[in-house]
Amino acid sequence: MSRPESSGNSPPKRRRTVEGSCWPCKQRRVKCDLQKPMCRRCFISKTEDCSYDKLLLRWKKRPAKTVPECPPQLSIERTLNSTHLAVNERRAVEYFKARLWPLFSTLHKPVPPPVALAMRSQPVLQALCVFAEEHRALQERGSSKQTLDRRRLHCLSTIRGQLSSEHCENASLSALLVAVLLLYFLEGYVNCMSDDASTRCHLAGAIAIINAMGGFQSAWSSSDRITRMLLSELASTDLTDALLQDREPSFPPTIWEHMEPGSVWWESISGTKSLGSVLSTLSEMSIYHHRLQNGIEICVDKVQAFERALQPTYSMLASPNGDAEQDLFHPVATASLSLVRCFQHAGLIYLYSAIQNIPANHFLLQQHVHACLECIQGMDTRSRAQNCTLFPLYVAGAHSLLEAHRNCVMSTLETIHKNLRFESVLSVRETLLVLWEPSRSPTTWSGSFKNSAMCTLVI
Repeated sequence: MSRPESSGNSPPKRRRTVEGSCWPCKQRRVKCDLQKPMCRRCFISKTEDCSYDKLLLRWKKRPAKTVPECPPQLSIERTLNSTHLAVNERRAVEYFKARLWPLFSTLHKPVPPPVALAMRSQPVLQALCVFAEEHRALQERGSSKQTLDRRRLHCLSTIRGQLSSEHCENASLSALLVAVLLLYFLEGYVNCMSDDASTRCHLAGAIAIINAMGGFQSAWSSSDRITRMLLSELASTDLTDALLQDREPSFPPTIWEHMEPGSVWWESISGTKSLGSVLSTLSEMSIYHHRLQNGIEICVDKVQAFERALQPTYSMLASPNGDAEQDLFHPVATASLSLVRCFQHAGLIYLYSAIQNIPANHFLLQQHVHACLECIQGMDTRSRAQNCTLFPLYVAGAHSLLEAHRNCVMSTLETIHKNLRFESVLSVRETLLVLWEPSRSPTTWSGSFKNSAMCTLVI
């Protein structure tokens, strides 16, 4: 006898169906628990529009797994003009905080990221999100370039709209300055190898806003720690670009005297020479070199003063107190002192090569090429300070003649690129490979760097 379910008179097996996922879960590409009137995920993230798709889905024979808890970033309440941030914006903000912002400085206790400002200012939020999404796109495939370009253009139009407003006050200018600086670093660090990179346009925009605020010193004194740190990085990248592209810096050397520790991107060690004083000397040398090109005679005393100011400094046994002496053995302090020394060596290479026109194979240059690379190579690879040695590495690499030195440069660039994932590192690498071609004859400082990697920012 046949079994009941195999009987020809048995009814057809029922196909059980349910409504599809709600739209917010569908956009997030996560499992929806289909609760009514609002699913659990939308309830936790306080999403108002929890509407269900009319498409019917077939039930699975196995029971559905328990819906996991929402990630912490989805449940954090953040508003912009009383409106909750979109999921992609929250994701971008979290990525910027965790992945990008720590790369902006070598500080052991870094300045907090501009998230609070982004919650109050739409241009800052948009610039922050664009920076995060474009940096993430370098690691992940599938991001649409058209979508990223459209978001960047929308951010620019928002900034221009607020700048053209008649009621643009100093507080608004400060927020817009942060937004423009983020776009400037985005172009110079992440998009510098693109044909349409607009690093110089954003630099001009940042300088225009700073001038509207009364100049660099006025903008510095009226800004918070976050903006000051970004301003210190702006001044640093502008200075290194001026040295490489053979032009005058956009800001006077006196600005470095007023940059106090804790508000700049570099770590300052008490009782030692500050990186700010080294950058001030580099700025003076850049201006002096420009005047030499305009016809003034070289002054030996001036050159020797630069040389004395840039002599590499080392820690002394004598210390004002025992604690300070102990701090010098801390890995952060060691890396910070090495960072200062490698910038001093790079400055001396500039002095001999650009100002005095000494050839690259001269022992004066080669001794500082070797010492500079030793400083960089001796840093802890996990140190943030090594990420900020691109300028000394670039300068020493361009003047290196030995295969061992060049291998050291390539190895260090690879390590830095793994940490940063910035195209600026690849841009420096490509330029150095061109300079090292066997068919290329020795050239001057200007011939090595000018008009090369013009949209690339290095520190």
